Amino acid sequence: MTICFRIGNQEHCFTIPVVLFPVSPWRPGPGPVNYPAFLHDATIVGSFHEALPKVADESVRKALQVGVNNAMQALKTRGGDYVAKISLEGTAGGPPTGGGAHGPGHE
Repeated sequence: MTICFRIGNQEHCFTIPVVLFPVSPWRPGPGPVNYPAFLHDATIVGSFHEALPKVADESVRKALQVGVNNAMQALKTRGGDYVAKISLEGTAGGPPTGGGAHGPGHE
């Protein structure tokens, strides 16, 4: 992202670093057969959700929240009946839930 400011008669431009999500290579996971990138997309949406409190301007933060809410609804709709539950609760670096090799009882 590049942002330029005009100061006097000069334009001063700054390159703003961006964080790319997810940070590991994408592989089709066990997601819905009709949506193999489900976990990939959910990782990105969850990451934006976690960034919300860091957005200083209220109007920008609210706009981003609307986008996250819309993306969550799209994930639910696109995932279909295969997705038993999807929630933004319990994020922010909390312990994993839901069983599996890294879930409760498998520390």
